[in-house]
Amino acid sequence: MAKTQKLAFVQTATLHGVEALPVTCETSVGGRGLPGIFMVGLPDAAVREASYRVRLALQAAGFETPNQHIVINFAPSALRKSGSGFDLPIALAILVATGQIAAGLTDQMLCVGELSIDGRIRSVRGLLAFEQLAVQSGQGLLTGPAPGGVYPPEQLDHHCLGNLADLHEMRLSQPYQAQSIEHEIEQDFAEVAGSQSAKRALQIAALGNHALMMVGPPGSGKSMLAARFPTILPKLSETEKVETAMVHSVAGLPYADILAGHKPFRAPHHSASRAGLLGGGSPPSPGEVSLAHNGVLFLDEMPEFGSAVLQLLRQPLESGQVALARAGGTTVFPARFHLLAAANPCPCGYLGDPEKNCRCTSSSVERYQSRIGGPLMDRFDLVIRVWRSPAAQVLATGRGQSSAQMRTEVEAGRLFRSSRLEQDSQGKSIGQSQTGQLLMELPGKGAQLLAECQLGHTELDFLEAAANAQHLSGRKIMKALAVARTIADLEQSELVGEEHLLEALSYRADVGFEI
Repeated sequence: MAKTQKLAFVQTATLHGVEALPVTCETSVGGRGLPGIFMVGLPDAAVREASYRVRLALQAAGFETPNQHIVINFAPSALRKSGSGFDLPIALAILVATGQIAAGLTDQMLCVGELSIDGRIRSVRGLLAFEQLAVQSGQGLLTGPAPGGVYPPEQLDHHCLGNLADLHEMRLSQPYQAQSIEHEIEQDFAEVAGSQSAKRALQIAALGNHALMMVGPPGSGKSMLAARFPTILPKLSETEKVETAMVHSVAGLPYADILAGHKPFRAPHHSASRAGLLGGGSPPSPGEVSLAHNGVLFLDEMPEFGSAVLQLLRQPLESGQVALARAGGTTVFPARFHLLAAANPCPCGYLGDPEKNCRCTSSSVERYQSRIGGPLMDRFDLVIRVWRSPAAQVLATGRGQSSAQMRTEVEAGRLFRSSRLEQDSQGKSIGQSQTGQLLMELPGKGAQLLAECQLGHTELDFLEAAANAQHLSGRKIMKALAVARTIADLEQSELVGEEHLLEALSYRADVGFEI
């Protein structure tokens, strides 16, 4: 007599990049075959190991573990499945197929969770991505408890299951809803003595989303300035909050500050590997450039990074994303970040210092400065010198220009730019409104930048003469023009004047590195 085959279908999902893709856990219990759990549908090692966790968890929770031929098919079969979040849907599918729980529990429910061998259920990384998928598909979400709380969308029906044994009495709980708490700025530009020219350059970078590099001797305050840079940036928009928090959720990192609107600030150590900076692993996980999405990536002691690793930054700087090609396919992570960098001018750090002599040979200086490479240096819009502040200014710390004052000026510049772009959009310059869009992201920025700047004959002649004298490439001319337009917006000037061009060109002055 043929053995009876019992079927069950439970909806779950797998992470691919920063998205959760739907998967159906199709389970057959019984039928012909040897006893045991057999999985098909491209499961990875973590998924295949679920058979051991599921058996022990079911026994610990007081359920019967069928000693039959059990086949688990993860559909679609062409999609690779990874992670331990399949434990819960596998266990639920077996219980439904064997009639130990009602089938209605899993109807219209996306189930994700990792099982402990004693029956407890753990939450998994990427919870925000699973929430977004559940909302998009019109389903509820069943997970393990989230100790730090969750931030579910209002339209999501989210339930938590603490232990498989709770299914005997159908004890489901609502997740603890964490609150994104506003906190005061802990670091302030007022604490940085002097460095007015550097603060000015940081304001320009914040307004125009320009990449900035600071070159100076040890102790000149480069790291202090960079750490306070996020305090003058505008808060994340609602769309940016979800985008950025999704990356951190997939990486298993907290994202409460991000949902409160604070931009991420990532400062990887110079020993970071290629996978650490750009992402990698199996399955691929986001690297520092993606964790800095919609925020700031600060590379301190930039020449100390591996040269090959640094050159990999050129692609995300141009495209705003990282594409990791693997045998199983290509995973894309977002990586639109604000680049800040700091470097000493030479190995000892005192090349050009008026007070201390440099001990480096010319060959060692050349090798040190060549580690970054011309193509990457060409991506920086502003390159400035930062010098140590005099003792009198250091002792006057706390009385300088504050972050609040600097942020007010940046916000005023952004409002002016938005108003200017909106006016232009009603005319013939822009065509369609680009209000709120960063200057450097405008489509067709070459011709459009010239139209935005409205240069007169005097300004054009000055720029042409300066470009010829400094041997500027076309890219550098456009970058200088974009910085000049940002400076004019900061000054709330409709036209880009000669003084704006002169200041922009000064940020391309010789600092030792090839620019």
